[in-house]
Amino acid sequence: MKTIYVDNAATTRVDDEVLKEMIPFFSEKYGNPSSIYSLGRDTKKAVETAREKVAKAIHANPDEIYFMGCGSEADNTAIKGVAYANQKKGNHIITSKIEHPAVLDTCKTLEKQGFEVSYIDVDEKRICQIR
Repeated sequence: MKTIYVDNAATTRVDDEVLKEMIPFFSEKYGNPSSIYSLGRDTKKAVETAREKVAKAIHANPDEIYFMGCGSEADNTAIKGVAYANQKKGNHIITSKIEHPAVLDTCKTLEKQGFEVSYIDVDEKRICQIR
């Protein structure tokens, strides 16, 4: 029986081309890119090269590219970053009640830090209902 995977929002098979590029970093070039030893410096160079390639592909600056370990980390970083950067303009965040737990948990944390969060209802068609 052939398996059909339909949960690509949670995790996705790595593209063959990407896997081929990554194999050395799983076996021989696994140094910590934040370290000062040669294995780490080689890894850091590879990360910076990847950052430059991504930036060029989307017409961004390399210092605008951040690599995250997972979607939850990216959600957390983006929401908190925008919230803190704009706190002087206001501290009200609006989100839906059906967001991923990474979004909802980040909003709950921000509430504890004094932000106001509105959790909007969603109907059966996933349309937000502001009341």
